[in-house]
Amino acid sequence: MRLSMAVALAVLTGVVIAAVAEWVLFVAFHPQRGGTSVDVTKLALTVVGGVGGVVALVIAYRRQRDLEQGRFVERFSAAAAQLGATDVAVRIAGVYAMAGVADESDGLRRQQCIDVLCGYLRLPYDPEQGSSGRTKRVVTTSTARPAEDLDPGKVEEHQEYRQNDREVRATILRVIAGHLRPPAEYSWSTSDFDFRTAHLEDADLSKVRFSGIADFGGAIFSGETSFSGAIFSGETRFTRATFFSEIWFDGATFSNAAWFGGAIFSSEARFNRATFSGETTFNHAIFSGETWFDSATFSGETRFTHVTFSGATWFNYATFSGEIRFNRATFSSGTRFTYARFSGVTTFSDAAFIGSTWFRGTAFSGDVLFREVDFGSDAISFELPRQWGPPAPEFDWDEDLSRKPNNVEPRDWPPTVATPPGPPDRR
Repeated sequence: MRLSMAVALAVLTGVVIAAVAEWVLFVAFHPQRGGTSVDVTKLALTVVGGVGGVVALVIAYRRQRDLEQGRFVERFSAAAAQLGATDVAVRIAGVYAMAGVADESDGLRRQQCIDVLCGYLRLPYDPEQGSSGRTKRVVTTSTARPAEDLDPGKVEEHQEYRQNDREVRATILRVIAGHLRPPAEYSWSTSDFDFRTAHLEDADLSKVRFSGIADFGGAIFSGETSFSGAIFSGETRFTRATFFSEIWFDGATFSNAAWFGGAIFSSEARFNRATFSGETTFNHAIFSGETWFDSATFSGETRFTHVTFSGATWFNYATFSGEIRFNRATFSSGTRFTYARFSGVTTFSDAAFIGSTWFRGTAFSGDVLFREVDFGSDAISFELPRQWGPPAPEFDWDEDLSRKPNNVEPRDWPPTVATPPGPPDRR
């Protein structure tokens, strides 16, 4: 609101209050009650004086706010200029300067500072030049063809580099992580973080807390990456992210929607003891290395549709209590669901188990469907389940046991429940 409008509203409000006050005072000090018109006038003037004080306070408040805004803009601009400097030391100083501005701000101003730091990580980055002092590379090529008897022309391609950029980017990650771990003096957990398409190296984001939106869509993770013990309370997106090295989500908590659709895990991926409470999507994700979901909990709507597990995969002691879809998933190597618990609606429609698979000791107490499943030729074990319904899992051969593949154990169907029912859940 403009200052003139704010003052006008304050005056108008004061006039209304003064009029009402004069009427009330006139009634209260009516001559019949011993009052006089002079008393009413004095009190009314006092009210008017108070209105003038309110106007003065409005003006003072606006002046102070404008001063604070000017100071923020000045400090923000200076920090941004440092981040754009060519000297690496100045850029590192700019990281801490921008963090300091964020610490002393809140709301949209703090979000603006965080957006700048995240935006730096989204800038084009060449990992091979990350620790190089090179600032420019010029490539010259000839434009003349060999058959031409002309002086060759030249085309120059200039490639600009930010000197020693790896250390600057690592500093930004450390600063952000430090503000997301309790007990941070200034917590940024409620803010949103936009890491889309960012290149993150050796990212240690263990035990951080994201209460706002955490968007890592299309991000590239190289080097060891850890989100172990992280808490994601807001929407979380790793859509089409690429993990070139080991990734840890051990003990992570996702209490809201979590999207990993189209993500590529090129090495080991660990989600042991992770908790997924909201809508979770791994559709079309690719796990090329060993994958662990041991003791993980899925209590919301979860999709593993069209997921490819190329390496050994473990879901031992996992708990599936929500609506789970493994439709058209491919398990290309050894897979273990040992002592897992299925108590919700789970479907493996059109899934393919190419390697050996164990459901040994598993508890089935929900609607579990194994329809049109390719069980391959390696050993598939459903022996000694802890629970076999009701309702019992549904298979294509329920009405005709002759359709049961020979590699599916036990031979005598349905399986006999283990006595005692097996070890307790390992959590």
